[in-house]
Amino acid sequence: MHQASSWSGTPSIRGSTESLRMILLTFSLMGVTIVWGVEITYCTPYLLKLGLSKSDMSLIWVVGILSNLIIVPVVGAIADKSTSRWGRRRPFMIGGAVAGGIALLLFGWAEAVVGYLVPGEPLKSRSTIAVAVLSMYTIDFALNTVGSSSRSLIVDTLPSSQQQAGSAWASRMAAAGHLLGYFIGSLDIVSILGSGFGGSQFRSMILVAVVTLNFAIGVTCVAVSERRLMPSASSQAKPTFTVLTELFQHAIDLPPRMQSICWIQFWSWVGFFPFMIYSSTWVGETYYRYELPASGPALGSHDVLSQVGRLGSLSMVMMSTVQLTAAVILPYMVESPKGAPGTASFTPRLSEGLSKAFEGVSLHVSKFRPNLVTTWMIGELLFASIMFCAPMVRSLVFAMAIVAAAGVPWCLASWAPFAEMGVEINNMGGLEDSTMMTTSGTYQTVLVEDPVEINDIDLEREVLHRRRHSGSLLRPELALTEHEDTLTRGQAGIYMGVLNACSTLPQLLGTFVCWVVFSILEPGKDDVSDADPDHKWLDVRKDAPNPIGVCFFFGGSLALVAAECMRRLRSRDKALDACPAQ
Repeated sequence: MHQASSWSGTPSIRGSTESLRMILLTFSLMGVTIVWGVEITYCTPYLLKLGLSKSDMSLIWVVGILSNLIIVPVVGAIADKSTSRWGRRRPFMIGGAVAGGIALLLFGWAEAVVGYLVPGEPLKSRSTIAVAVLSMYTIDFALNTVGSSSRSLIVDTLPSSQQQAGSAWASRMAAAGHLLGYFIGSLDIVSILGSGFGGSQFRSMILVAVVTLNFAIGVTCVAVSERRLMPSASSQAKPTFTVLTELFQHAIDLPPRMQSICWIQFWSWVGFFPFMIYSSTWVGETYYRYELPASGPALGSHDVLSQVGRLGSLSMVMMSTVQLTAAVILPYMVESPKGAPGTASFTPRLSEGLSKAFEGVSLHVSKFRPNLVTTWMIGELLFASIMFCAPMVRSLVFAMAIVAAAGVPWCLASWAPFAEMGVEINNMGGLEDSTMMTTSGTYQTVLVEDPVEINDIDLEREVLHRRRHSGSLLRPELALTEHEDTLTRGQAGIYMGVLNACSTLPQLLGTFVCWVVFSILEPGKDDVSDADPDHKWLDVRKDAPNPIGVCFFFGGSLALVAAECMRRLRSRDKALDACPAQ
């Protein structure tokens, strides 16, 4: 028989207002997205510049994807059982930030480090590629660790009724991070700050990413206090194989609605992966293909990598602006989750003044507000229609418009799955949550874990919720024990790890398809002159189809599959809502 887990303290967030507390809780995600933006903008063109082909790049991604598929869920499972006095999530966030910062510096200065240590040109070139690729893998792993831990921290800290609001704020912070990072990247930093700050646009952005990542993680870790899992005789460290077995068991035994969310995440990410990886390169190639002035500088006469990075960053600034705007507005247009205990018809998500201003309008149009799944489905259909236009792009303005328009569906993809999964995790635990304001002004979540304290109305609501998630109203659900309640709520890292796997696995499929497309449409670019070997990685053939645009079209096709999964989930939810309580 398992020994019940014991906890010390309660989770709390500093801050005098709800908006400030939400910002501090999700601030770490701003740093993660800034680094991710730098990786998206510069990683592909930088590795192509070092000598890799686009088909090689597709294969390079596979190793990193496979490692994160295993390592990140394992980190989440280990964090769930951590008895550190600093909590279960923050130590991994800090460790990931430090490792990511070191890897970023090594990635940016790979040529200099290898040049200092390795003599001889052939070996130096191969060693530089190896160091850059390994650094990229470390960056990717660190970002996934920090991001997954940050999402789990939201689930651990907020009650069910505020999971959707917490995920909405996480989406806002992510959008703000993208906007800030891409805006800085669109500037000519070398001209503004001089060559002493990195020496090039690429290295300057690396330094910006390192500073902002560690600062953002530090802010959240200082502002948030976690409850501590107390060590016990039954909480001994388990071998990695046992952890993997438990993860696999959780993955195959997910409740039906969690399974649906994970499948939606899978197909959605197959569609988004090519776009997020190659969008900045695609914008730059579109400019050099169709709009480079004949009287302008020759291809080899300026820093093409920095120019492509600035054009890509400018397009992503537009996308992030749209994403941030959507992240602010959409939560007021979407129903709060019905399954969340204590959810009011209107949940304030911004400052009190703005909340009151929007509350009247929100209540007036509440009959017409779609739920989150419906809104998510509309966003996925919008993304599919946008991607279908990509192969027809022949101008920089059109390319930037497509990237910018993707901000709305990307906002929903960054918000909806985590909000839905957070509500499910909280409700599975059978815990009634309440909130209180301490005299110090900090926000605390108090978990009432004794089933005896739940009144008859709350118990009936909880039983109905469990029946709904069991997949059948005819299957009786027994009340969870106190240990099971605590255990389920304490396994947020595992469930978020499973959700992370559902955004990692599709990258394998997307990578394979991109490799096939690049191998067919861009096998070696033999028709490109060798007169500019430093820029041969850039595909400027006007009379050939753009392979990146073809990959985007494929992603749009898979987005339709995700939309169909959302339609089925919505239909099932409606059918279950229509069933009378037994």
